[in-house]
Amino acid sequence: MGGTSDFVCGDLGFGNLVPVMIQLRIEDWGAMYEDVTRRAKVEACGLVAGVGGVSAAVRAIPNIHNSPYRFEMEPSAQVSAQLEFYASGWDLLAIYHSHPVGDAFPSETDVRAVAYPDVVYLIWARDEHGAWFCRGYWLGTGDIVPVVLGIVSEHGFPENV
Repeated sequence: MGGTSDFVCGDLGFGNLVPVMIQLRIEDWGAMYEDVTRRAKVEACGLVAGVGGVSAAVRAIPNIHNSPYRFEMEPSAQVSAQLEFYASGWDLLAIYHSHPVGDAFPSETDVRAVAYPDVVYLIWARDEHGAWFCRGYWLGTGDIVPVVLGIVSEHGFPENV
């Protein structure tokens, strides 16, 4: 199971390679969108599995705080999803959560709470018209490094978001 070597990587001056792009299958993008829409009043959260920097599955995880300002994944659901990923030969590619009342940018709390330094953190928020959108970041060094998100259509063609 890989780390950052499974991603499209670049040296961004931190002395090591960091992921600069991941690709999300359109159905995985849709699963996250449905989750953050369904749980619009609280920080929705979940895990994205993948291989070689391309998503393979999304698992929504309950937020034990049920809060619009904070998330913490329900431990047994998180472990269950990670065991499923391992059994399927998938890596933990990304962790997602929403900011129902904030920007799609990591908060100080998000940066301090990084538990998996080798994964991408996806943050969903609403634009000025109320539509959900997502941005990706690598937070492994404590710095905030944007990550390019590509959407892979059902025909296998990538689209940048």
